[in-house]
Amino acid sequence: MCPCELKARYTVQSCCPPSYMEAFMMRYLRSIVRITWMDKVTNKELLERTGLPSMEDLLIRKNLRWTGHLMRMSPDRLPKQVLYSQLSSVHRKRGRPRLRFKDTTKRSLKLRDIKTDSWTLLLQQRYKWRALVK
Repeated sequence: MCPCELKARYTVQSCCPPSYMEAFMMRYLRSIVRITWMDKVTNKELLERTGLPSMEDLLIRKNLRWTGHLMRMSPDRLPKQVLYSQLSSVHRKRGRPRLRFKDTTKRSLKLRDIKTDSWTLLLQQRYKWRALVK
């Protein structure tokens, strides 16, 4: 089991970047379908044969589904409080700031061509949000 699976969903970054998870998925998908490296099948072709989405697409879908669930929660629930909370005094390290959950959500919305100014209205209608995320 990957250590990032043990962390809470609202962590800043996972320990396994998407490229590692993509490689893991492709390795085991090739073994399930019984394709060896000598067959010279690309990852894209393998995904088309199996009809599965890429790991990046799966992660975006999961992120947006969790965001929809989180935004529909009542304000007194702990996950929603953690999302909207900010640390009062934090000593930041040098370099680029770490990505927050809000930043990854905005990036996921842009990749799915969902307008960032009106997405909260779509969240309230669960069936429309689910169809849009898929």
